[in-house]
Amino acid sequence: MKLLYATGRYSPLKHDEGSGEDYNLYNAFINNGFEVKIVGPLKDKPDLSERVYRKLHRLFSKKRHAKYSMALLRDAAAEVARVTGEYKPDVLFSHNLSAFVKLKTSRPTVYLMDAPLLGTEAQWPLFSRFEYQRMLKWEKDVLKKAARIITRSIWAKDYLTDAYGVPEEKIVLVQAASSLPERVIPADAELKIVDFSTINLLLVGRVYKLKGIDTAIEVVKLLNQAGCKTRLRIVGLEGENRDNVEFMGSYKKSNTDELNAYTEQYRWAHFLIHPARYDSAPIVTAEAAAFGVPAISNAVGGIATTVQHGVSGVVLPALSPAEEYAKVIRYYKEHPQQYLQLRHSTRERYKRELNWKVVGDVISRVILQVVDDQKK
Repeated sequence: MKLLYATGRYSPLKHDEGSGEDYNLYNAFINNGFEVKIVGPLKDKPDLSERVYRKLHRLFSKKRHAKYSMALLRDAAAEVARVTGEYKPDVLFSHNLSAFVKLKTSRPTVYLMDAPLLGTEAQWPLFSRFEYQRMLKWEKDVLKKAARIITRSIWAKDYLTDAYGVPEEKIVLVQAASSLPERVIPADAELKIVDFSTINLLLVGRVYKLKGIDTAIEVVKLLNQAGCKTRLRIVGLEGENRDNVEFMGSYKKSNTDELNAYTEQYRWAHFLIHPARYDSAPIVTAEAAAFGVPAISNAVGGIATTVQHGVSGVVLPALSPAEEYAKVIRYYKEHPQQYLQLRHSTRERYKRELNWKVVGDVISRVILQVVDDQKK
């Protein structure tokens, strides 16, 4: 099986780039016996007219311009077409829209998307109206051409069928998996009654408002005021420490010492708190599940799929205030046996659905089926 892997801005050969998703996808294909040819990453080099347009756009709009330049879309299509002609792959795969927008090919394409643009803009709008419409057209073109669309949540799948009119048989739902290498994950998490004299909360995120870091800090404040001693560690950002809140900075997964230090954060935590205002398919909740650490989050984006309510954590109503998170934490502090049961089911869900062995096998089977369909 010859697979052409068209990348976006991240290299599939580098674990630290992006969320590590491309790295894990590439290794899953190799482990499943595929011969893989990588195209990219390509640098976005907009021509003079587009550079001038972007400057003007920034002057007149507070919203973002399109994620990709027309030059990148042309260059990506040309490079994928060139390599396709030489390599003659059975199938083309990408986790990035830019590779397929302008591409014309008779070979089947498989596109992995975390979330559709319509859904993202509805909950976390970023782009100006004109740029949004341009990107929406690009996305619809890619979805129409794709033989299969792999997405990460029921929320995203529903958007694809209901708002885009994508036939359900073209869509495959595959969970977002932990990006941690198996060697650092315990063979079986140490699941026992824990000491709740101090509640340890972990938040992993790089964007302050988007990931709800302000909400998490408020949760800590409320719990301590109520007499529940609580500490919060924030991984992914530098910041000024304050009472019961510590900014841990970032860790590189390619560095053994930093990777071990990162996984120690999960061993330390009682809960992963993830009060994001939007998240299409969080990976950190799957990483926490590998250590039997339940996530407390809310039903925005695709979170209600990545975190299964009552199984691998608690999913509050969308944009719930800090008080609701505090109530959940106090409940489990007062019911340690139920907390232990939640830890067990969280860990079991990781083993069943949220690891790259399982996810990689599912995606590989999807691609094999696409190739088989093409031969019929």
